[in-house]
Amino acid sequence: MGWKISSLIINSDQKVDELDLLKKIGFNGLTEIASQPFEEIMSPDDNEVYIGYYKGNILICSQEFPITFFNQIILRGERTLAEYFPSDTEICAIALHSTVNFWGYSVSKNREKLRVRGGSAEDGTFIEYGEPLAEELELLSKSKNEYGKRLFHLEENSDEYYTDDQVGENFVFELTKRYFGETLDAADDLLFETKLKGYSFKNATFNHPHNTKEAKKGKKWVRYVFILIAVIIWQIIKRYI
Repeated sequence: MGWKISSLIINSDQKVDELDLLKKIGFNGLTEIASQPFEEIMSPDDNEVYIGYYKGNILICSQEFPITFFNQIILRGERTLAEYFPSDTEICAIALHSTVNFWGYSVSKNREKLRVRGGSAEDGTFIEYGEPLAEELELLSKSKNEYGKRLFHLEENSDEYYTDDQVGENFVFELTKRYFGETLDAADDLLFETKLKGYSFKNATFNHPHNTKEAKKGKKWVRYVFILIAVIIWQIIKRYI
């Protein structure tokens, strides 16, 4: 099965005003549309966003919003979420597009990035930041560095090795255990039984840099390079959708 996912997992059981939260993030001109099962909208159309609840988490599905988390800079939308929820709330962004082996995940807490990794078949691993999370360790233990690349030996009775982009999906699914208690691909009640409320929107401003002292201290060119990388990769992905 090919996977297309672009979702946020906010590890909080707080009930929110969904419309108000989405407006604060930067989704503008919102109009409510039909609710859909998670499996149908985990990578929704460009002008749609979905929000709902599952096992003590708030889920937000949007084509572009989670992609903006795949860098070391906290942009406007991510900063808004960090300020909206209690300081110890963990915020996770995940994305997959199997056609081009695009994968990525970001985990932040207390307004700081804990871990970010992402890549694709064309670009390789374009970001790796922070210390490995517990959910990554088993897969990482099966890897070795050779000629500047990380290679994974996943099957004991095979001599075949896999590159980062070929096991990115494995890492994303392992990370979802952190929030769902099982991997996303095994969570049938989430995929088929959990509906998220839908909205169409006219435009979005969640990728604008947040005007903070921390952002000003950072190198401006780093910020824009990461934004440019995310935009380029997303354009590549959209050609295959």
